[in-house]
Amino acid sequence: MVNFRDPAVEAADGFILLKFWHVVDGIFIWEFITTLDFEWSIIRGRRRCRWTIWVYSLSRVAALAAVVANLVLLNLNTPVDCQLSAILEMLPAYMALAAASFLLVLRIVAIWRGNMVAVVIAAIVWAINSAFLIQGVSRLRYASEAPGAPCEPVNIQATKVTMIVAFVTDILLLVIMLVGLFRLDCHRHGTLATGRFLWNQGVIWLLLATVAGVLPTVFVCLNLNESLSVIFHIPWLITMAIAATRMYRGLDDFLSSDINCSSHGTPHNGGRRMSVSGTWAPAVPIPLDGTGVDVRSTHDHSLMSQAIRHSLGSDSDRKLHDQPHELA
Repeated sequence: MVNFRDPAVEAADGFILLKFWHVVDGIFIWEFITTLDFEWSIIRGRRRCRWTIWVYSLSRVAALAAVVANLVLLNLNTPVDCQLSAILEMLPAYMALAAASFLLVLRIVAIWRGNMVAVVIAAIVWAINSAFLIQGVSRLRYASEAPGAPCEPVNIQATKVTMIVAFVTDILLLVIMLVGLFRLDCHRHGTLATGRFLWNQGVIWLLLATVAGVLPTVFVCLNLNESLSVIFHIPWLITMAIAATRMYRGLDDFLSSDINCSSHGTPHNGGRRMSVSGTWAPAVPIPLDGTGVDVRSTHDHSLMSQAIRHSLGSDSDRKLHDQPHELA
C-alpha cells in the first residue's frame, strides 16, 4: 500500500498538484476571455442591463482574482507573507462561490414566485454557506518550509467542515430549485420551452455541483497528504463559477433569441420549430436571474400555463396572454 506521507510520494503529489492547477487555471482564463463579449454587448447597449449582472460579474471577477493569485503563488520563488497570500487567494475564491450560489437563490425566488417558505429556506441555506466560507478563510493557515519555498496549507483539516457545508448547501439549493420546477411539470411539458430549458439547466447544474463538490470533500476527509487534500479545491471553484455564469448567459441568450415573434413567423424555441396561429403578445418579464422569462402555453396545457404564471410571478403593469401554437 502506498504511504502517502512518504516524502518522495508527497513531492510527486506536489508536482502533480502544481501542473494540474496550472491547467485548470488556464482553462478559466480562457473561459473568461472568450466570453467577454457578453459584458461588451451590455456595455454597448445590445443587451438589457439588469441588476443581477453585478452578481454575475462578482462571481467571474472574484474567480479570476483567485486564479491569478493562485498562479502567482505557484510561480513565486521569493519570500512572501504566506498568510497574507493565502487570504488574498482564498477570499476572492470563496466570494466567487458565494456569488454563484446567490445566482441560484435568485432562480429559486422566481420559480417559487416568492413563496415565503421556499425563499426563507433558500436564504437560510445560502447564509449558512456564506458563513462557513468566511470561517474557512479565517481558519486557514499557510506557511513555507524554507525561505523562498512555496506556501502550503498547514491546517487544511480546519476547512473540512467548510468544504462539507459548502457542498451540502449547494446541493440543497439545487434540489429546492428542481422541486419548484417539478411542481410545475417543467420536466414533462414539451411545449413550454422555457420550463423545459430551466429544468435541463437545473439537472446539468446539479450533476456538475455533485461531481465538482464530491471530489474535494472526499479528499479533504481522507487527509492522505497536504497536496492531495487540496488538489481539487481550485477545480471545484472554477467548475462552480463557470457553471453558474454560463447558465446565466445561456438563459439570457435563450430568452433574447425568442423574445420577438411575428404573427406568421416560425420562431425557434428550445431547439424546436413552431408554427404560430395569430399574434403572440409579449410575455411577462420574470426576474429569473434578472433576465426575464418568456413563457408561452397551448390551450392543451392551460393548467400548466396558469401554474407557471402563479409560480413565476408577473409585473404589475403587464399581463401574460396565452396564444395557441403547436409543435411543427
